[in-house]
Amino acid sequence: MKKLISVVSAVFACALISAQNLSGYDIMKKSKELDNSKSSESRATMEIVNKKGSKRVREVLMKEKDFGNEKKSVIVFLTPKDVSGVAYLSIEYSKKSDGSKKDSDNWLYMPAMKKTRRISSSESEGDFMGTDFTYSDMDELDLDEENYTLSGIENLDGVECYKINAVRKDSSKKEPKRIIWIGCEDFMMRKAEFFDRQNKLHRILSCEDISKIDSYYTCSKMTMKNVQTEHFTVLTRTQIAFDKEISDNIFTVAALERGNIR
Repeated sequence: MKKLISVVSAVFACALISAQNLSGYDIMKKSKELDNSKSSESRATMEIVNKKGSKRVREVLMKEKDFGNEKKSVIVFLTPKDVSGVAYLSIEYSKKSDGSKKDSDNWLYMPAMKKTRRISSSESEGDFMGTDFTYSDMDELDLDEENYTLSGIENLDGVECYKINAVRKDSSKKEPKRIIWIGCEDFMMRKAEFFDRQNKLHRILSCEDISKIDSYYTCSKMTMKNVQTEHFTVLTRTQIAFDKEISDNIFTVAALERGNIR
């Protein structure tokens, strides 16, 4: 009975919002605006599994801070030894008053080479450190980079979701199309399917363990599967904290190279 009431409530919520004539863009905007925290910090494990079932496990530290006109994030690999100290810094820029926006700046520090390398825009669609996530997945996609169409409401694992077709305005991208499922009640992404330029399914993102932490809706587990290679990566976040005081100084190339981000 409780499950039935929950389903009915979710359907009612979707119907109510649909009656407000929300477009696919409106729904994506609401989803993006859920996290308005000033900072966040977490630890995470990355389980990388190939088609034969062989697994590699990595531990990382993730920090993010909103500077107003810029949002900066850093990912530092803690274990195993062969990747310990590898660090990634990303700086995303807000739109200017004229609507223009500067492309994000991204750097990768490799301690074995004692060298920081800037990640070019042409590399952004490449895999991130051997995982099934890309460098561009590490950043927030600007809403104006895609056209959104609401195609209906669909039940996904017991959760009523808006199903949205997202098509990149730049058709030359490696994955120019996505289908996205957004929860009707909480506007959290539950699933995304990525299609290649031949319109063949390339990757599937599944979002699990969604709950409120420090009043913010949070996804603690994400699985990205490359259906064409049968390779997948599971990212599980722990020790998640929001609005924590984080020094501005760690979001610099110099901090990556010092190797003391903890």
